Amino acid sequence: MIVIFFTPVYAETLQNRQHVLEPLFDAPCARYQVPKVLALAIARQESGCHPWIINISGRDVRPRSKEEAIQYAQWAMRSGRSFDVGIMQINAYWIKRYGWPVEQVLEPANNIKIGVWILAQEIRRHGLNWKAVAYYHTPLHKNPERGRAYARSVVGHVKKILDGK
Repeated sequence: MIVIFFTPVYAETLQNRQHVLEPLFDAPCARYQVPKVLALAIARQESGCHPWIINISGRDVRPRSKEEAIQYAQWAMRSGRSFDVGIMQINAYWIKRYGWPVEQVLEPANNIKIGVWILAQEIRRHGLNWKAVAYYHTPLHKNPERGRAYARSVVGHVKKILDGK
């Protein structure tokens, strides 16, 4: 019998990616008064701490480079599709609303700053609670179960981070 374990390998690479990115969370979390562990947990949930990951209309795409990620994002924008980019999975809504170039939003430091800023807005609106976390991903008035499931998943990531996993 052959047994293959994927989880430890994935967790190890996730921890490595998270470790490399952690310093980029310090300044925005301090500036916007967002608990760093919460922002890191959201990054783990959103992208597995992959800097170039893109979600186009609900499907993950894992480009091999920033350039390839930019091409996918620009295609999605031209096609009028919903998409999320980068570590914190910044939605096209924010990119279009503020006229941010996709190239800049994909930069890890910028992506984290924007994601923490968005999270801070939800915390100001709803308080430092799981409702704010749910709203980061899905407005509860649009899809309450999806928002609650997202918040539960983020709780799991917070616990893993606090346990050093």
